[in-house]
Amino acid sequence: MSEEEKQQCPNLTMEEWIREEDPHKDDPEFCRPCRLGVTAKWYFNELKEQGHQDLAAVIEKIGTNEENPDMPLTLCKQFDIIKAVVEEPLRERLKDFDCATQSFNPEDVVEDEQQQH
Repeated sequence: MSEEEKQQCPNLTMEEWIREEDPHKDDPEFCRPCRLGVTAKWYFNELKEQGHQDLAAVIEKIGTNEENPDMPLTLCKQFDIIKAVVEEPLRERLKDFDCATQSFNPEDVVEDEQQQH
C-alpha cells in the first residue's frame, strides 16, 4: 500500500469503525457488516499463511456465526486484538486490510459499473 493510500485511511480501530453510523446500513451488499466477510477471509488466509492457525481458527469461528447479531462487533474486536499480538510485518499487513475495508466507497463501484456500460 502506498504512502498516499495510507494517508487516506480512516485512523480508526475496526471496533470504532463498525460502531460508527453506517451510511449504507440498508444496503445488503455494501453495509459495513456485509463487507466484513471479505476482510475476515483476508485475515484468515494471511494468518494461516504466517503460521497463526490458532488465530485463523478464531476468525473462522466468529465469522461463521452469522445468526448472532453481535457477530460483526465481535469480529471487529477480534481483528483489533489480533493486531496487538502478532509480529510487526504481519501487523502492518492486517492494518492494510483494515484500511481497505474502511476506505472502501461503494459509489466508486457504481461509477465503475456505469462507465463500463
